[in-house]
Amino acid sequence: MALSAGRHLQGQQRLAAQAIASARTSRAVPVFNTSVKTLQEVVKLGKSEELSNRQLFARLQADPKTVDRLDMLQLGSEKLGRFERKKWFRYDEPEVKLPHISFFAGAQAVASFPKESLPEVGVVGRSNVGKSTLINQLCGSSAARVSDKPGLTQQLNFYTADNDFHLVDMPGYGFAYAKEDAQRHWLPLIESYIRERKTLRRVLVLLDARHGIKANDREFMALLDCTHTKYQIVLTKCDLVHRIDLAKRHLLVSQEVDKARNCIPRIMMLSARHGAGLNELRKELLHTCSLGQKYLGTHKKKEAIAQSEYFEQLKIYKDTARAKKRRQ
Repeated sequence: MALSAGRHLQGQQRLAAQAIASARTSRAVPVFNTSVKTLQEVVKLGKSEELSNRQLFARLQADPKTVDRLDMLQLGSEKLGRFERKKWFRYDEPEVKLPHISFFAGAQAVASFPKESLPEVGVVGRSNVGKSTLINQLCGSSAARVSDKPGLTQQLNFYTADNDFHLVDMPGYGFAYAKEDAQRHWLPLIESYIRERKTLRRVLVLLDARHGIKANDREFMALLDCTHTKYQIVLTKCDLVHRIDLAKRHLLVSQEVDKARNCIPRIMMLSARHGAGLNELRKELLHTCSLGQKYLGTHKKKEAIAQSEYFEQLKIYKDTARAKKRRQ
């Protein structure tokens, strides 16, 4: 029995290694550009110019619409000048509530996966990117265990949201504190789940907004494309990045995943610490699991009213600022 289980594990490891090798080399799978190359393409350097990554990033022009959106949602930190002042109004965003979540299963082997029943959304990312914190904040719970030590999640943790859908917390890749044997075990476990799970609707790939897409992220995204799995990018820790820099990071990440086959083009941005952007992700989850009608019946109307009031106040604020500037 033990010999059979060992052979099965070795077979799973070989499958995972072959999938990643295929993702790296196959022309059929999109190859994500390096950040440096993407920066150079977006900035469009002159023939004789040679700039550092920092200089390239500084020269990058943020999309004004993205900046306005971040400003409305209070995403990204602000740098106020000596004579500047914050707006006297804020966007009164209608809250979206998800069902309370609770832990119901953990799996360290394929045989331990619970039976397929409800729609599932997987959450994955580099260690310490904030997966467990995000799950707790999304659902107003403390079910997911949080630690300052990266690599705490060492199995697939299944959480049920009031029997409406499941959230699946996967082990982080780029494990800083995990043993090598454990790392070799987690990869085939995750790959088997992604490849075989019929109830998996989407995988949320969490990226630290300070760093964007790194090598481990590209490999995992290539694996998702190779297995034809729908996934979506979520930028976390947005409160630690200046608003303009966050808009630039959003632009770069958008450029890198633009040609990916299975990546949902809408990139989510949030701060689990401050709660900014969480409502947007909650709505995305509900629509993904076909629960929009159940939980968002009157939300769209409330959101339209709140946005209309915000833009009216914004117009008054800008007109007042222009008048003051003319007097000066």
